[in-house]
Amino acid sequence: MDSRELFDLALVVVGGLLAYTETFGFADPRATIREILTILSTLDVRVYLVLSGLFGIVFVGYLVVYLPQRDARTIRP
Repeated sequence: MDSRELFDLALVVVGGLLAYTETFGFADPRATIREILTILSTLDVRVYLVLSGLFGIVFVGYLVVYLPQRDARTIRP
């Protein structure tokens, strides 16, 4: 791994831990995981459909826009 990737990974981990402790505090992690799973299981199916549709749009955009640009910049012998 590149040192920049390790730094970015460390920032993501620290940000996730800060967001978790800001939201739930230093409570029992098992209880908060159960609360999160309960919230996710009670969401309406339409929420999952919208989220999966947004993910699909982003993924297709990645395939159509980013990958061809990256491939065009790659020098082939």
